[in-house]
Amino acid sequence: MKLAIISGILGILAFLPFQYLFIFGFFYLVPFFVFLVKEEKLRRLIAGSLIFKIIFCLGAVYYTLEPITWVCSVIIFLGLPLSVFALKKVRFFRENYIAVLAFIPVLWTFWDLTEASFSPMPAYIITLGNVFGHSPFLGLAGFHGFVGLTFFGAAVNTLFALYFFIPRKKYLQNSAIIIIIIIFALAFSQWRLHKNRLDYNSGKNTLNIASISVNEKFSPPDFEKLRKELQSNNADLIILPEDILNAAGTDYTNKNFFVMRDLAKNTRINLLANFDIFENPDLENRKIFNSTFLFDKDGTVSDMRNKKRLTFIGEYWPFGNWRPFFFDWTLTTNPEYKNYAVFSHINYSQGKEKNLTLKTNDKTINFSSLICLEIHYPQDVKKRKKDGASFIVNSSSNRWIDIGTKHFLYLSEGLKKIESVWLNIPVISSGVNDYAGIITPDGENYSYDFNSENNFTIFYGKINY
Repeated sequence: MKLAIISGILGILAFLPFQYLFIFGFFYLVPFFVFLVKEEKLRRLIAGSLIFKIIFCLGAVYYTLEPITWVCSVIIFLGLPLSVFALKKVRFFRENYIAVLAFIPVLWTFWDLTEASFSPMPAYIITLGNVFGHSPFLGLAGFHGFVGLTFFGAAVNTLFALYFFIPRKKYLQNSAIIIIIIIFALAFSQWRLHKNRLDYNSGKNTLNIASISVNEKFSPPDFEKLRKELQSNNADLIILPEDILNAAGTDYTNKNFFVMRDLAKNTRINLLANFDIFENPDLENRKIFNSTFLFDKDGTVSDMRNKKRLTFIGEYWPFGNWRPFFFDWTLTTNPEYKNYAVFSHINYSQGKEKNLTLKTNDKTINFSSLICLEIHYPQDVKKRKKDGASFIVNSSSNRWIDIGTKHFLYLSEGLKKIESVWLNIPVISSGVNDYAGIITPDGENYSYDFNSENNFTIFYGKINY
């Protein structure tokens, strides 16, 4: 069990928002891998895996602490020790530690990404691969994205774990293999980043953007200041955060729609805005959507989409009127959560996947607008690129985070970098308590912090396509 505890603590260090701590990604799983290979009793395998996962999550994603989500994630993760135990029952693998260890990178990669995909809340930000989103090895994302990066990390951890199973005379040979793999991986990574940079810079067209982020203090008077400042720029597209006016779940009159329409008309600039929209607002069976609207310079809706990946608890609650007792305490201490689906008993309606089309300067541009945690589903982003998106916009609202905002944004930035490099596509960020900026396909991040004296910040930049 001590080995599982050590791995959990080392894992926390690997995901802290500090430069160079990605190095822990090469060996934080070594004690846990040794434990998985050597432990023969199923109950101890499961117990050790539980201890590792709980310790790790308490330090890496403490800001998402919600029992139902964590329990579901842990249950999925237990597929790893069960798989290892089953593998050991095969005659060839009995007491053959090295043979079992050889399968660990594949098993870890499968269960790490399975948990990330099927947990109630997406968990790609705590996959092993995301450690390298802030490292010189980012270019490895060009090889199947999170799959390639996660397998690479698991393979290196496995080679370090091999020291516990081989005689000392083979240490030098094992060390040489590790060094060669790391050097080769670094060379490939830098080559891929350079290639992406050349491809991106060769784009014949550009689009000038104004991406906005705000903090929690942003208010209607600040919105008026923002409007005046936007009128003086020459952007082709303004991108606003999700629910910039903090009216989620309450705007039954759809007032936000008219506010955003007027902003587009006043600035004479295409505007991308995200807010809740209601159908049949006066009826008990009304429908509510988290929607993105693209307004043209005249304030006319030129395109729109409704969010497909609804957020567990906040936008959908599958258990009807039942909720755990501790949720009532949460509501007492955080009354602003009253419009969450778990309390209002009103689930958002699910939209469909689709790209949006922007017409500007006699050109037509296909792009994707992903709302909040939708960007945390890499396969969805891949589909949007496959369907012709020239860039990705991620509008978010992080009002739900009480503590750990900077930590969450650091891990989310790593995720966006991996997606950008993997798919060779720029990712634009805009949000409440989020950065405003662009991540380019060579892994560079150009962004501004959301905290300012005006309670908002505007990132002016351009993308190539």
